[in-house]
Amino acid sequence: MRFSEALSILEMEESSSSDVDDGLVRAYRKAMKKYHPDVTKLTLDFALEMSKLVNEAYSFLAQNIGKWSIKDKGTSNLADIMAEIYNKIRYIPHITIVRAGVWLWVTVDGPPEYQDAPSDTVGIRIKKRSNLKIFQKSVGKELSPLGFNFSGKHMKWSWHDVYDGPRWKKGGWEWNRIVNTFGSDELENDPRAAVA
Repeated sequence: MRFSEALSILEMEESSSSDVDDGLVRAYRKAMKKYHPDVTKLTLDFALEMSKLVNEAYSFLAQNIGKWSIKDKGTSNLADIMAEIYNKIRYIPHITIVRAGVWLWVTVDGPPEYQDAPSDTVGIRIKKRSNLKIFQKSVGKELSPLGFNFSGKHMKWSWHDVYDGPRWKKGGWEWNRIVNTFGSDELENDPRAAVA
């Protein structure tokens, strides 16, 4: 996690680094009041994830007090941006959403009827794969405008705040390094709620 990511998660935008040091506990408490599952209006699953992210940001900043500078500060609240992105994609059917640190990763699983069965003929399997590719492209058309990038190597869509932090492509961080550093959690999605 970068200083700017941690600061934006805790919504810290003070004018000097000493103010950041002094206001860390106050910002942590304010953020936990905003995202704690007992008080937020967010879904329980996402509230737990946001609380975990706030704890990670606080821990990172507490371990590095006095080591950041003003230029490291973010101008937006990353946790709110992630919540907004998550709420836009959680209704897409047949996907798996994973949060790893400040990244969101989406795997397009596809409808069960597009999965190969042992009794399928070659022609049926070709047709199912064709239908699956069409479905995956339609999901990609929903994810791409939100800032997701496709990783052909991992067959996943990745979202990360585009103005900050390490990248997963072109010399950036590998998926395994992200997961080992920040851990990962599968988020709940509810495609039925989009129909209701």
